[in-house]
Amino acid sequence: MKGEADTESDDDDDDDDCKKSSMDEGTAGSEAMATEEMSNLVNYIQPVKFESFEISKRTRVDSSNYMPQLFWNAGCQMVALNFQTVDLAMQINMGMYEYNGKSGYRLKPEFMRRPDKHFDPFTEGIVDGIVANTLSVKIISGQFLSDKKVGTYVEVDMFGLPVDTRRKAFKTKTSQGNAVNPVWEEEPIVFKKVVLPSLACLRIAAYEEGGKFIGHRILPVQAIRPGYHYVSLRNERNQPLMLPAVFVYIEVKDYVPDTYADVIEALSNPIRYVNLMEQRAKQLAALTLEDEEEVKKEVRRAPVVTHDF
Repeated sequence: MKGEADTESDDDDDDDDCKKSSMDEGTAGSEAMATEEMSNLVNYIQPVKFESFEISKRTRVDSSNYMPQLFWNAGCQMVALNFQTVDLAMQINMGMYEYNGKSGYRLKPEFMRRPDKHFDPFTEGIVDGIVANTLSVKIISGQFLSDKKVGTYVEVDMFGLPVDTRRKAFKTKTSQGNAVNPVWEEEPIVFKKVVLPSLACLRIAAYEEGGKFIGHRILPVQAIRPGYHYVSLRNERNQPLMLPAVFVYIEVKDYVPDTYADVIEALSNPIRYVNLMEQRAKQLAALTLEDEEEVKKEVRRAPVVTHDF
């Protein structure tokens, strides 16, 4: 009996060892897979040296804000503002981060995240690897801007790099006592070259004729789509207003230097280009025909000279 019991005990120990060995092999496989995934994660998340943290000076006792755009242009990773002061700087900050669901984070442009790239925020030329934009904004009309019988107007601003920034770039005429459905239909404002669209934003603001603020909207250039849009306005705290809106037409194109404008136009609209060439050929032919008729008239009027021998 004792011998049989010892044999059964040895068999149980062997089974336990086999189970433990198989469990160890499974755990080892999981650990190897996890180690590989963690290694890939480390390679994906490269350490970035913290560049700077900007905060208002202690001497700024009026709780005013500096313009955060200046520090975004320089690649600062954290910019602190006085949230109790709802000024233009805070409005731009709210508009910029609204693009990412108000999470408070925006991914810096790719060239700012590369250690082998150097960026000068005061550049006026094309940034390496970035396609500049041409933006055209036409203010067509407004809807329910105010319930008072006052004149209204709209201003358009662009914020971004120093070369892209244009304060009060455009202002419509003041509507005469009509704030419900003013119509402007003016020539569009064209931002010929926006060097860095990913850091630029467009501001459309409506005012009463006395300069009283009605509402505004800040749109990152990178998020703007071409076409007709009803732009609903926001108040000073970037909260949606119920009715006020501005009807606009926006064109967004890749920037093309003037040297190549004709070539791009011919490629994008060949039928129009051919018609234009035919029209020019007819005009040149008409000019040539007139010149030939003038020559014939001069020949007829010229005196005949004879010689007697």
